[in-house]
Amino acid sequence: MHRASVCRVLAAAALAVPAWCAVATPATPASAAPTAADVTLDLSSVTPAVAKAGDDLVVTGTLHNGGGSALARPTVSVVMGSMEPTRKAVRDWAAQTGPAAGKVVGQSRLTGSVPAGGSQTFSVRVPKLATLGPAAYGAIPLSIQSGPASIRTFAGYQQTKQYQPMSISWAAPLTLDPDPNLFGGSGAARETAWGEALGEGSRVARVIRATEDAPVTWAIDPTLTPTLLPDDVDIEADSAQGRQESAIRVATEDRITDLAAQHSPWVLPDTDADLAAVAGIRAGEPLMRSFVDRADGVAAKLDGRADIAWPADGGYTATRESALRRVFRVPALAGQVTSGAALTPAGSANTPSAAQRSTTGLPLLAYDDSLSGLLARTTSASDGVLSTQQFVADSVALLNELPGTEGRSVFVAAPRSFNPDPDTARSFFAATATIPWLAPTTTDAMLAKARRAVPTSSAPVTRPSVPATGGRAVLTTARVGQLEQTVRTVRGVAQIRDDGDAFLRTWTRAAEQLASTRWRAAPTAWNTLSGRVSEAARQTTTAVKVSASTINFLADSGRLQITVTNDLAVPVDDVKLTVEASNPRLRIDSQPAVLRIGPRSRATVTVRVTALAAGPVPLRTTLTTPDGTVIGQGADVQVRVTPTGHWIYWGLGGVAGAILLLGIVRTFRRRPGSGPDPTGSVHSTGSPPPTAPDPLPREATTA
Repeated sequence: MHRASVCRVLAAAALAVPAWCAVATPATPASAAPTAADVTLDLSSVTPAVAKAGDDLVVTGTLHNGGGSALARPTVSVVMGSMEPTRKAVRDWAAQTGPAAGKVVGQSRLTGSVPAGGSQTFSVRVPKLATLGPAAYGAIPLSIQSGPASIRTFAGYQQTKQYQPMSISWAAPLTLDPDPNLFGGSGAARETAWGEALGEGSRVARVIRATEDAPVTWAIDPTLTPTLLPDDVDIEADSAQGRQESAIRVATEDRITDLAAQHSPWVLPDTDADLAAVAGIRAGEPLMRSFVDRADGVAAKLDGRADIAWPADGGYTATRESALRRVFRVPALAGQVTSGAALTPAGSANTPSAAQRSTTGLPLLAYDDSLSGLLARTTSASDGVLSTQQFVADSVALLNELPGTEGRSVFVAAPRSFNPDPDTARSFFAATATIPWLAPTTTDAMLAKARRAVPTSSAPVTRPSVPATGGRAVLTTARVGQLEQTVRTVRGVAQIRDDGDAFLRTWTRAAEQLASTRWRAAPTAWNTLSGRVSEAARQTTTAVKVSASTINFLADSGRLQITVTNDLAVPVDDVKLTVEASNPRLRIDSQPAVLRIGPRSRATVTVRVTALAAGPVPLRTTLTTPDGTVIGQGADVQVRVTPTGHWIYWGLGGVAGAILLLGIVRTFRRRPGSGPDPTGSVHSTGSPPPTAPDPLPREATTA
């Protein structure tokens, strides 16, 4: 039999193929060796998150071949590295790339080949991982690698417990995204925006789903619970689109309400007001106090609390504490969330405990910046595995700073931009719950611990921290003042519009939302909403105005007529016109009654005046709402005053006498029988002379 045929038979029978068969195999063209860009690795799981004595570690994942040729039965190895048991060493290992040099502690060869553009899953077992650790407990740095591809991670382990556990609590904000279309005028854009903000697959829905079964305190913006706010705060559904918006908002509120009891809710100041920006700006404190007051009402309905301040930038200073205490009057300020980095003294080798107390006695919950950042990275399955294992390593490094110290605490707070993959985040919480050196507790228990803490010199540090929202504050002192004025103007003009209730709810709510923390991540969106609110208020303040005119006033006293126009498509009511003379030539004796003007109509009002001297008198006209908000535009109303005085009666008397004298003369010149009157008129002898006209009355009405 031909040698090639023998080889084929042996291969078909799955028998051992002799070496000489390879001689007959045609050579394949040489291909370039794969690079790290061609081959990549993703991890699906590293279990258990912390291996106990006798546990095997199992690493699973997927190898992707992005090269131009197949990979023949590639091998995936688990290589154990080395590092110092510090938090910096953990960060450094996680940031490194490329295959690591070290001991291979697990290996698996894939079956078959991975074609170009293809992928194949893998599973590698590391027997009795805990025995590889250099201490009684800790984290081992691992590199999962195949050829040029590698990915860095960690494996936690514990052989024996030789430490004092740290208590850990969690918090996550439930707040809206910075979309200006959520507020203001109704329409398709607004309807779409609310669907995207709260619908299935929205960021808010993902946060709720990710945390609903975890021991996480929810920090809730009352904008998400509109029916729990006072009746005059949020919008009423008055159209088909409005009802759809209302339905999705109420559905979200119902879900929050149903789950609130198991999440010890904190209710943030309404709109999630930017306390970090406004604290210390006195002009903004009344508005901030109103937001805190509303939050207290919502908290009562959710069986939560509204006395915790969570400034977006995570900063703490004694000055800010004083400002927050002024804002939190009812309820009084009971604690502040702050960044641990803001309370860490420069050059300190250790991370401060989460439960602290300021030198003035305010309980502080200092979130761990690093661990909180790892929670925020649960956006995909692969990232979630890496974040989970780095959380294990980072937390044990934190423990090792003071392993024998009792009562230490850790607080993990998601940023306001938290946008997790729900399944990944749920796996993250489940895995971190198995870490033996972290003992779960509640934020209420941690606040109680902070109230008992001894104030330390680290508490009043004023060093700023990195803003958690990834952006600077939008609200400046000037903008806070502008916001206060805008809110007052909207409330004022709503009082005179026939659609005032809907206008007030819509545009006051939109104006108040400009105080929110969320705009730090989207300052351009803040400008968009601010412009819309200003335009809505401007339309009313400019549409109702006094018409320009010039009036000739020829009397000692009388009435002036002034015209007020309404260019709006809705009637206005309770508009007050105030008229003032700019100089003493004219005295204003009475002001007109309040006005009601129909849509796109005008009204004429009268003002009683007295002329005191001749000359021009410009009038200052002011239109106001019942609360004194000024509307309208300055009108050019000019009065030309010409008072008559007593001389006109003497003049009129003289004219009357002249007319009488002329009549008498004409009578004597036309005696009886003297012939016909050349005009053709006939006068009777003895007829009474013509009477002079009555003098003009002293009061005159001018046009």
